Amino acid sequence: MAGGDELELLGTWASPHVLRVRLALHLKDLSYEYVEEQDLKNYKSDELLLNSKLPVLIHDGKPVYGTSLSLIQYLDVAFAGAGSSLLPHEPSKRALARYWGDFMDGTLVKAMEKATWSVTCREKAEVRAQVAAAMETLEGALRECSKPFFGGDSPGYVDVVLGGLLPWLCVTDKRQPSVKTFNPITTPLLLSWQDCFCSLKKVQGLMPEVGELVDLAMPCQECYRVGVATYVVFSVYALSMKGGHTAAHGIVRY
Repeated sequence: MAGGDELELLGTWASPHVLRVRLALHLKDLSYEYVEEQDLKNYKSDELLLNSKLPVLIHDGKPVYGTSLSLIQYLDVAFAGAGSSLLPHEPSKRALARYWGDFMDGTLVKAMEKATWSVTCREKAEVRAQVAAAMETLEGALRECSKPFFGGDSPGYVDVVLGGLLPWLCVTDKRQPSVKTFNPITTPLLLSWQDCFCSLKKVQGLMPEVGELVDLAMPCQECYRVGVATYVVFSVYALSMKGGHTAAHGIVRY
């Protein structure tokens, strides 16, 4: 595998943005060191103090800051010879892939953030409508591809971006049992895509447990209900550590 001692990734297990970058690293066969930032309330690494956002990618000892989308694009360019290219080579197709990545962050990500705090029936209905509309749009995009993945016969950039959101989309379904994000009637192609993507060997083992994410989200909703506006997801994460998660860092080599 390429990468080796060159690459290090700072992240948290529950972040969909961190998951996206990890998926990209694995799909491109890049070896790296993963550092779990386990106590974000009381301790942050120097790189995180400078940036304040996760994930942080470190390449050859230098931090690479940016959104998860820009970090995926960076890896695809910096390690163009490793694994399969995530972004298409043709400029128009590359631009389209980037468009769909931005589309998901502007629709699904915002809806999932809202779902974390939604309490009333009206708020939940708004989230359901936003997610359903976005998923039906993505269903149309996948239909135009006429392939198992957005990237064709193998996963690409758009697959990684959506794949990173899968666990939290499942959380939305768990918290609203009447809703099925991947619906066999309205989004049959995406339902098949989900099965194909999650069955990939390079993806298996990276996805966080949905039940643990549900447990993480519930205190956020309760604090919103009683009006504690400053209670954020990272604080919940820092305060909900269980046995084996008391150290400042957890380091795993891939």
